[in-house]
Amino acid sequence: MQYLKQEQLYIDRYDLHTIEECLKWYWDIKGGFEKHRNDKDFEKYTKKKFDTEVHKVTSYTVNVIKIQRYRHKAETLKEWMDRDRQMQDKFDNAIPPDDIYCKECTLPTKVTSKDLMNSYEENAQVLFMFECVKCKKKQALYEDGTEWHYEEPKCPECKSPMTSKSKDTKEVLTTYYSCSNCSYKKKDIYDFKKSRKEREAREARDEKLLTEYRKGFCLDEVEGPRAVLNLDNIVRFVDEMKEKEKKEKNPIFQKSKQLKKLKVVQLKELLEKSIEKDGYKDLQFGKPEMGQFVIIDFTVNDTKDERQEYDSENTLKKLIKSRLEDTTWRLMSEGIHYRLGILSGRLKAYEREEDLMKLISG
Repeated sequence: MQYLKQEQLYIDRYDLHTIEECLKWYWDIKGGFEKHRNDKDFEKYTKKKFDTEVHKVTSYTVNVIKIQRYRHKAETLKEWMDRDRQMQDKFDNAIPPDDIYCKECTLPTKVTSKDLMNSYEENAQVLFMFECVKCKKKQALYEDGTEWHYEEPKCPECKSPMTSKSKDTKEVLTTYYSCSNCSYKKKDIYDFKKSRKEREAREARDEKLLTEYRKGFCLDEVEGPRAVLNLDNIVRFVDEMKEKEKKEKNPIFQKSKQLKKLKVVQLKELLEKSIEKDGYKDLQFGKPEMGQFVIIDFTVNDTKDERQEYDSENTLKKLIKSRLEDTTWRLMSEGIHYRLGILSGRLKAYEREEDLMKLISG
């Protein structure tokens, strides 16, 4: 039994499925439009204009399908071949049970055939047919030594065993079933000639589809990667536009856009004007930390001798927080520190949209 086939046969099978899917979508869409050709929405279209627009829609849909089919082609082919290779290995490497003797004359038997039962399932096993070297009596055993027993078909009406007999001509196999308990009878006919003609017609049809449509619907190793990349870029662009549109409708996003993005020099000027009138002077900035956020250390002198440490810290904190509320800068969470009339802290700048929206939402 040959399970693993030449790679081209797997490629042909996959390409055939691609062609069939593309053609189905093409004719379904085209047929759907044709049904509505006389609708009011299409009255203004000439035949040429109508056909052009239908072609655009069908072409776009089919193009997406063939790109997606190419995207998964290599993975699917590998899955198919790995599965068949596993079955082939199981069939080829199965070892028949030892010391099988004829049940009638107790003489040795020999293996005459083997078949993989329940292939592609977890309980797949190879079944060996043994034949007595003398009386030709047969018996079947699985590779694990379990004997196979023929299960008689059951009557669909009374569930009793049915007997069967077959009549085999050159082209037709007829099997007659009759129930041993009731009057139920059944006849199965297998027409070899008809089956052969259907198979040949199907193979001819498949070959015709591959010849006529493979080039148009099945991307190769040059076109395929480029097409996948282009489609992904389009999808990404559309998603970004949708996300942008969603953000634009979000009131929090709109408020975040209104925050003032101050440069460091502008920030220093703004704070100096806001805090000097409350007795804080000589504001100094340290060297900025340029990481995910821009963070700047600052120091300032409290010129009011009567103001105590706690009041000085809280007053400055409130002043800075209030003044930075409509900007993209914030006082960092560690707050303000006071020593000998010198106050210090750190300021952080927010630049990314998601961070600015968090500022607004709290």
